[in-house]
Amino acid sequence: MAIKQKNSIFIRVFLIFGSLVLAITLFFAFMVVPMQKNAFKQIMFTQAETVSRSIVQASSDAIISKDFGFIVEHNVEVLKNNTSIHYILISPKIGDKIWINQENWHLIENLNTDIAQLENNNINYKIMPIDNYEQVYHFVYPIQFSGISWGWLHIGFSTIQYDKYINDMYFQIIYIIGISLILILFVGYLFARWISQPVSIISHLATQVAGGDLTVRSTIVRGDEIGVLSDSFNQMVDSLMQSKKHLENYNQELENKVLKRTQELADLNKDLDNKIKDEVAQRQKQEALLIHQSRLAAMGEMIGAIAHQWRQPLNALGLVQQNLQFKYQMDKLDDDFMNQSMDKSARLIQKMSSTIDDFRNFFKPNKHIESFNIHNIIQSTADLLEAQLKNNNIKLQIICNENLIIKGFQGEFSQVILNLLNNAKDALIENNSRQPTIIIDAVKNNDTVTITIKDNAGGIPDGIIDKIYDPYFTTKEEGKGTGIGLYMSKIIVENNMSGTLRAFNDAEGANFVIELINNQD
Repeated sequence: MAIKQKNSIFIRVFLIFGSLVLAITLFFAFMVVPMQKNAFKQIMFTQAETVSRSIVQASSDAIISKDFGFIVEHNVEVLKNNTSIHYILISPKIGDKIWINQENWHLIENLNTDIAQLENNNINYKIMPIDNYEQVYHFVYPIQFSGISWGWLHIGFSTIQYDKYINDMYFQIIYIIGISLILILFVGYLFARWISQPVSIISHLATQVAGGDLTVRSTIVRGDEIGVLSDSFNQMVDSLMQSKKHLENYNQELENKVLKRTQELADLNKDLDNKIKDEVAQRQKQEALLIHQSRLAAMGEMIGAIAHQWRQPLNALGLVQQNLQFKYQMDKLDDDFMNQSMDKSARLIQKMSSTIDDFRNFFKPNKHIESFNIHNIIQSTADLLEAQLKNNNIKLQIICNENLIIKGFQGEFSQVILNLLNNAKDALIENNSRQPTIIIDAVKNNDTVTITIKDNAGGIPDGIIDKIYDPYFTTKEEGKGTGIGLYMSKIIVENNMSGTLRAFNDAEGANFVIELINNQD
């Protein structure tokens, strides 16, 4: 195991050091190549520009007068004195072009496309193959007299010297890299061994200590961090030796304490089980009491709603009786009037009877999940508050698909709608809102049904919006609110119907949003 660690550290240090040095060498080598290429190209450019300027100055009169004999004679002499030049081409804008090389000269009418593309108002050059020459440094120099462009001077320089220079440069770089590799192997080996050997020794000693041998010590003495590590290792082993002795004594004491604590925990667990059972029973009893209180509070609200619902038909029945008595006293009581009065009385009594049925259905316990129509439940619950809403001029708007079906506890869902409607109604009355309005909007979106109950009473104060679901928290006057309506609504929606109930304010008032999973399908 120690040998593997030694080889691993050595190889890693060697590779890192060697890669770093090699990367630096290659970086500088390849940085030098383009710099040297550019420098040599600049030298060739300067040489070509000097030769071109000399030819144009010496042949200016002959070029203007089109003295081809002088032009050829002069440029042949230039070619003899400069063996690195393959050819010279005089290219006027109008007329034939003169091609001159070491062997002969001749006139040409048109230039090939590669050469013609280099002719513009600036000095230009390109390394490319031309005719029988594989590679030529083709230099193009514009000929101008008194600001007038006359044509161009083309000179083809040999690239033998350029290629030789580049090859020599690559050879030097390869030579330098080869020397660097040898130095990297030698210096890297020494450096890696200098780093890895003491680390491997200390690692081997640490392995022995981990195996339980606390008699080993490091003998490495150096004045750097490795030496500090060696001293620290020896101090650590000494500390471990002392700690081992203390630990053995402490273990014995701990075993005795553990036995004692185990017995105490066993006794405590028995008491804790009994306490947990008592707390669970107490919690269930409290939740049942809260539910009962919530139902009683809702029943009180409903009794008030029934009183409002019955007031109008009772008054109407009284008027029917008075009319019957009046007709009887006037001796005008006939069969038609009697039948009309009896029909009207029957309709009023039927309406009062249906109110009682709605009240009974609302408080009918639901012990199992069933499918129910959301629109019908919302409408029937709202009907119970119809009289109170009309007496306070509160407009109720229900936006819901009449065929929207969902599974759940119908009675508990009705109780949630009643609680939220009552809260909205009380808020509108308390704040004396202008054009008081309650909107119930129920929509289906994929697998979710969202019911939003919105009012324009100004909203819930920011300071209490996070507390409205706390049990027994209410902002109403004493005797007018229990503080458990919203708490029980949230319990019903989230625990019994696997949904969510949340509230937020908009510019007009409060919004209570119920989201239920549409598992009808």
